[in-house]
Amino acid sequence: MAPSVECYCRYHGAYGASALLALAERLGQRRYSLAQVTVTAGWLLGLAQMLALVPGVSRSGSTLTAALLMGWQRVAAARFSFLLGIPAITMAGLAELKEALTSSGLGGVLPLVVGVLSAALSSWLAIVWLLRFLQRHSTWVFVLYRLGFGVVLVVVSVWGNSE
Repeated sequence: MAPSVECYCRYHGAYGASALLALAERLGQRRYSLAQVTVTAGWLLGLAQMLALVPGVSRSGSTLTAALLMGWQRVAAARFSFLLGIPAITMAGLAELKEALTSSGLGGVLPLVVGVLSAALSSWLAIVWLLRFLQRHSTWVFVLYRLGFGVVLVVVSVWGNSE
């Protein structure tokens, strides 16, 4: 059986995202702080979120990479990337809440609330850690992670389709 189109695109997306992040890390000027963000830059980063439609590319990774390519400082790029996700994540959560209320009534809300609160806490801790990390380190570790992720996807694709 041949590898699925989705899996094929996913590891190519992981490799492509890794290459773009490496390019951004290497060529990015890192001169703009969050206070220097223009409306145009905000719109461009909003559009960069669309790259996450490519399997294997994350929303935060695509916006972080675009911001670095535009000359933003690492911490400013990461902070704006996470702030940019708030509307989309909030709307997705509200859609889930509506679905839970429609399908299960109030009984379906408690698990959703517990999940949202635990996700919010773990996300906040991860963001705090990442911002501190980026103050002292480059994004090369994430480039290597994405390359490794691509390798794992290729292996799983080949191994899973060899039977």
